[in-house]
Amino acid sequence: MVVAVTESQRRIDELSAALARMQDTTAEAGRTCDSLTRRARHLDSLTSPASETSALLTQSSNNLGATLLIMKDAREKFDTVQDCEPAIQRLLRGAQEATEQRAAGNKPPPGGETDTGGNLTEQDVYAAADSMEIVRDAYGYFLERKHWRSTPSALGGLERVHQLGVDAMCLLVTHHLSVAGPAVRIKRAVKGKGGNVPGKNETAADTRIRLSQALQNRDLMKSVGEYEEYLPLDTRPVRELRAIFECLGGDGSQLGFSDGIVRQRVFPAPSKVVRTEKVGSGGYCNVVKQPLKTGFNHLDSYGEARKAVGFASIDGYYRHVKAERKKAFMRYRSSVSGGGATGDAAGHNEVDAAARDAVRCLEHSMVVVAGEKSIYRCVVSPTSSHSSESAKDVKPEYREALIASYSHVVSVVVDRCMDIIETVFLKDANAGGHATQAAEDGSTPPESIRTRASAAAAGLRILDGVRMLGPSLAKLCDLSHERQKGARGARDDAEPNTSVAGNLCIAIHRTTVKNTARTLENLAKAIQSDPLDGEKHRPRDARVAAVSSDVVRAIRLISPFVSAYKSVTKRRALPWDPNIGEEAGDMDSFVRFLIMRLLNSLQGKALNYTRDPGLDSVAKSNLFMMNNTFYLMEQLGSNSETPYNFGDGEIDGELYRIESPWFKEKVGKIFESEKNKYLAHWEGLNRHLTSVDKSELTFQGGSNQLLSLESGRLLKSRFSGFIEDFEKTYSVHKVLTVIDPKLRVMLQKDVSDVFYPRYRRFYEKYSKIQFSKKNMDQYLKLNPNRIEALMGELFTAQ
Repeated sequence: MVVAVTESQRRIDELSAALARMQDTTAEAGRTCDSLTRRARHLDSLTSPASETSALLTQSSNNLGATLLIMKDAREKFDTVQDCEPAIQRLLRGAQEATEQRAAGNKPPPGGETDTGGNLTEQDVYAAADSMEIVRDAYGYFLERKHWRSTPSALGGLERVHQLGVDAMCLLVTHHLSVAGPAVRIKRAVKGKGGNVPGKNETAADTRIRLSQALQNRDLMKSVGEYEEYLPLDTRPVRELRAIFECLGGDGSQLGFSDGIVRQRVFPAPSKVVRTEKVGSGGYCNVVKQPLKTGFNHLDSYGEARKAVGFASIDGYYRHVKAERKKAFMRYRSSVSGGGATGDAAGHNEVDAAARDAVRCLEHSMVVVAGEKSIYRCVVSPTSSHSSESAKDVKPEYREALIASYSHVVSVVVDRCMDIIETVFLKDANAGGHATQAAEDGSTPPESIRTRASAAAAGLRILDGVRMLGPSLAKLCDLSHERQKGARGARDDAEPNTSVAGNLCIAIHRTTVKNTARTLENLAKAIQSDPLDGEKHRPRDARVAAVSSDVVRAIRLISPFVSAYKSVTKRRALPWDPNIGEEAGDMDSFVRFLIMRLLNSLQGKALNYTRDPGLDSVAKSNLFMMNNTFYLMEQLGSNSETPYNFGDGEIDGELYRIESPWFKEKVGKIFESEKNKYLAHWEGLNRHLTSVDKSELTFQGGSNQLLSLESGRLLKSRFSGFIEDFEKTYSVHKVLTVIDPKLRVMLQKDVSDVFYPRYRRFYEKYSKIQFSKKNMDQYLKLNPNRIEALMGELFTAQ
C-alpha cells in the first residue's frame, strides 16, 4: 500500500513538474509572440510607403498611355486639313475645268479617266466625299474641345476646306445637270406618223379620246405629245451625283450640330401667283425668277441648273411650233391668195392653230415635268441612295428644302406654259378687247363676229386641254407625299404648304376659265352690236346676211366643247347665265342666247329695209327674214337634211343640230309669219281674176264670135290689169335673191299657188272668147306656160 502511495506521489510530482515546465514554455511563447508582433508592426511601417508609390506609378502609367492616344488622335485631327484638302482641291479643279469646257462649247472627253491632264475621275468624287466626312468628324471633335487654345484656328481651317468641298460639289452638280440636257426626247413614232402624236386637224372629240387614253395609262401620260419622258443622265454621272447628294444630304452641307439652328431659307411665297410680267415676255410671274435659297447649297445648285434646262426645253418647243405655225400660215395665204379667201378665214386658221399649239405646249410641259421628276427621284430624293428606313430619318427642314427645290424646277415650266396660254388669249385671240361698234359709214368693225367666234373656239379648245391635263400636271408637280415620310414625332396635324408649282397649276385653270369667259362674252357682244346697215350687213337683194352665216359658224366652232363650256359656267356668272355651280346652264343655253341676239339683229336689219325708198322695200324685208330664218333651220335644225353649202368657205367647224323644241318654235314661227306677209304681195293679182257673169257677155251681130264693145271691156280690163300688176310685181321681186335652191323652189311654188291656179282657169275660160278685134294677142301674151317660165326665173338673180 505504501508502495502504491509512493508511486502516485511520484506521478503527481512529475505532473507538477511538467505543468511548471509548460507554464514556463507558455510564458516564453507569449514573450516570443509579443516580439514577433512588434517586429511585424515595424515591418509594416517600412512597406506601406512603397505600396502607395507603386499605385501612383501605375496610375501615372495609365494616364501617360491615355495622353499618348489623345495626342495621336489630336494629331490626326489637326492633320485633317492637310490630308483632305488635296482631294477636295482636285475635285474643285476638275469641276472648274468641266464648267469651262461647257462654257466654251466643248464636249467633255469620253470616259474622262486618265492619269494626267487633270481630268476628273469617278474615284476623285468618292475621295472628296470621304474627305468631307472626315472634315465633319474633325469639326465635331474640336467643337467638343473648345477650351483648347488651338481649337479656333483648327475650326477655321476645317470650315474653309469644308466650304471648298461644298462649292466644288455644287459646281459639279451644276455641270452634270446642265450638260445632261432636257429630260425629254422626240418619239420614234413621229417619223412613222403613229403612236400618240396629235394631228394638226385633230377634232375636239379625237383630242379628248387621245388625252383620256393617255391619262388612263401612266406610261402613255408621260409621252402625251410629240415627246416622251427620258432620263438624260449616263450611269457615271448618276453615281457621282448620288454620292454628292448622299454626302451633302441632311446635315452634310453644314458643319457642327444643326439641332436648334434655324437656317435662313428663302422659299417663294406660293400664295402670290399673279401676273407681274408682260404678256409674251416668256414668263407669267416673277416668283419663279427668285433665286432658290433653301439653306442647302447642293439643292440650290440642283434647282437652278434644272430650272434653266426645263425653261429652255418648254421655251424652245414653243418657239419651234410657233415658227412652224408661221410658215404654215404663210403657205396658206399664198395658196388662197388667188382664191378669194377672206382675211377672217385666214385669221381663224391662225388663231385655231395658235390654240392647238398652246395645248401642245401644255402636253409638252407635262412630259418635261415628268422627266424632271424622274431626275429628282433618281439622284436627288433621299430614297435614291438610301434604304426606305433610313429615308424616314430625314429631318423635316431638309424635306421642305427638297420639295422647294423640285418645285423651283417645275414651276418655271408651268409658268412658261401659263404665259404661252395667255399670249394666245390676249394677243392671238384678243380676249382682253371688246367688240367694237361699226363706223358711221357701216364699215366692218375691227373685231368681227368671225374673229370673235374663232377666239371663243380657241379659248374653249385650250380650256378643254387644261381641264383634262391640269389635274395630272398638278399631280406631277406635287411632292406633298414626301412630307408624310417625315421624322417620327413631327406634327401630324400640320397643314402642308402648297408649292409654287401647285399654285401655278391651279392658276392655269383659273385664268383659262376667266379668259374663255371673256371670249364668249365678246362673241355675244359682237353679234349684238353687228351693224344694221352696209352692203355686207344688209344685202341689197335681201339674201342671207353675213351675220347669219357667222353665227352658224360660231355655233359650230364652239359646240364640240360642251364640257369646257360647263367648266366656265360652273365657276363664273355670265350675262346670259347668272347661275354658277351645278345650277349653271349648258351649251344649249348659250346657243339659244346667240340665236336670240341674232334674231334681234336680223329684225333690226329687216326694219331698215322698210325705210328704204322704192316699191320693193317691204318685200325685201319679208324675203330677208325668210332667207335668214330658213338658213338657220337648214343649218342648225334637227329635222333638216345635209345643209346646203354656199361654197365660199364661210362655214366650218363640226356639224351641230339644235334638238331643243324652242328653236323650231321660235325660228319656224318667224319664217312662216314672214312668208305669209311676203305672199300677200302677190295676193293682189287675184282681184283681176274674178269671173264675168254670162248675162254680162253679149256678142256683136248676134253671133258667138266677137263680144260687144261693153262686154269686151270687162275682159280687157281684167287681162290688162293682171298683166300690168303682174309685170310690175314681177319686176320688183325678180331682183331679189334666194340662194338656197330648196327655199327658192319652195317659194316659187308658194308664190305660184297664190294666183297661178286661178289665173290658169281664168285664162283657159276666157282666152277662147274673142273680146278684142285687133289686139287679142296683146291681152293673151302671158299664157300659163309663160307664167310658169317666169316663176321658174324668180329669185335667181345673182
